[in-house]
Amino acid sequence: MSAPSTEKLILETEPRGDAMVVRMVGSANMVAASDLKDQLLELVARGPRRIVLDMSELAFICSVGLSGIIAAHLRCRRNNGEITLAAPSRDILDLLRVTNLTRLFPVHATVEAALAAPPSA
Repeated sequence: MSAPSTEKLILETEPRGDAMVVRMVGSANMVAASDLKDQLLELVARGPRRIVLDMSELAFICSVGLSGIIAAHLRCRRNNGEITLAAPSRDILDLLRVTNLTRLFPVHATVEAALAAPPSA
């Protein structure tokens, strides 16, 4: 995996049907990880049942950033919702596999594929 970027993390949200797409742009390094968790938990509290994290422009994510996504996932599941991941880079997909998070999160090649997929059981 490439070295952590000092680039800021930006989250852009877009409602798409019954889902909220969150485009992650930049780097979820240690500095940005706490803010990532807070923003995702705030989004989950607003009540979308489906959240798709578009990782196509995510350059890096640290373990603390991953834990923020997991915290949002757990809160979302309590509300009968779901978080899915879309378009991670090869490095981030490898990280998700090594940490077994591909067992927790559905991962799709594109946002469109994530939106078209039926909710997981």
